[in-house]
Amino acid sequence: MFESRIAWRGLPPLAVPAYRKLWIVSALSHFGTWMHNTAAAAQLALFSPSPLVNALLLAAATLPAVVLSFPAGVLADRVGRGTVLFWANATGALVAALFAVLGLCGGLGPVVILVLTFALNAGWAAGYPAWNAEVSSVLPADLVKDGSALNSLSFNLARTLGPAAGGFAFGAVGGFPVYLANALSFAGFLLCFRKARTVVASDVAGSWRDSLRETTAFLRATPRYRELLVRAATFFSLAQAMSALVPVYVLTVRHLSAGDLGFVLAAFGIGAVCSAVAYPNLRRYVPERVLRSACALFAALALTALPLLGSVPALFATGLVFGAAQASMVTVNNGFLQTTVALSLRSRAVALYTVVLYGAQTIGAVTAGALSTWWGVGPAAWTIAALLAACALPRRAS
Repeated sequence: MFESRIAWRGLPPLAVPAYRKLWIVSALSHFGTWMHNTAAAAQLALFSPSPLVNALLLAAATLPAVVLSFPAGVLADRVGRGTVLFWANATGALVAALFAVLGLCGGLGPVVILVLTFALNAGWAAGYPAWNAEVSSVLPADLVKDGSALNSLSFNLARTLGPAAGGFAFGAVGGFPVYLANALSFAGFLLCFRKARTVVASDVAGSWRDSLRETTAFLRATPRYRELLVRAATFFSLAQAMSALVPVYVLTVRHLSAGDLGFVLAAFGIGAVCSAVAYPNLRRYVPERVLRSACALFAALALTALPLLGSVPALFATGLVFGAAQASMVTVNNGFLQTTVALSLRSRAVALYTVVLYGAQTIGAVTAGALSTWWGVGPAAWTIAALLAACALPRRAS
């Protein structure tokens, strides 16, 4: 119906008013978040040149997802997704506003930035499982996977444009306007879910322990979901080596500038946007197992090429390939979650997947860093790339 009027097959979900509203507010919030992340990273680097201190910013951003996602998913299924989304985003808005006030008053230091970054991402981690389930619940089943691709598109457009805008604004006028813009970017979520802000007694039978038992039973009874978790842990723990090694390679091995590094990292986001645009057509002609294998293979090729390249254009092209492969794997996994898990369990299923995803990325980054320290960037990258290529090998159909 929609496809006859819309050239790109991925757009029909935007014809659903409820989804379109959620997509717009999400895109604005993503843009504010990426602006904020860039400004906070730049401000922390000005306070302390220590690589360890600056690495803690990434840990402060990812740790909340590992710790909070699963309890937040259970909470969303018990008290309602709208309630969780309202209060999670209200928390994010307040923390971003506190960032802005302290930035204006000169009250930001390394410790304060790290603590507030943890708090800001705790709000995101608390709302993400509910958000993922809410978006899929407003779409017809045949549009859910296209909706997942559009969600990836909005995130990666922000990932591409937000850092440039945030870096320019921070350099021109300081952190206060950037942090304030991020606080205001939560307004759309708060307006969308303001009617759900009252916490009411759960109508879900049983205790929290019963919810945990129900989730465990689901995990045992769903081999395809278990396979998804294993695949995600394997792929993302290995693929994270690219993100961990690129800064080291560009700055310390090739001795390129920080501007060159920013250009190369922007390629990850551009590749991800290209992936989101192409995915709705690809999935109609290419089986998902083939797409997963292709993602692993292209990520392995990009990681293999990294230590062999010295020019910025070549590194940029490699970043495009890797960004597209990584984003495609995320989109495939999200589509699976949103179409195969019952809505009553979906927030918890997404939450457990998020824990695995971010836990794997944290472990992968530390492992890649350790291997590159012991062996050098080249041998570390090639070893991990070989393991990634092994992930592309065909498996028996389940």
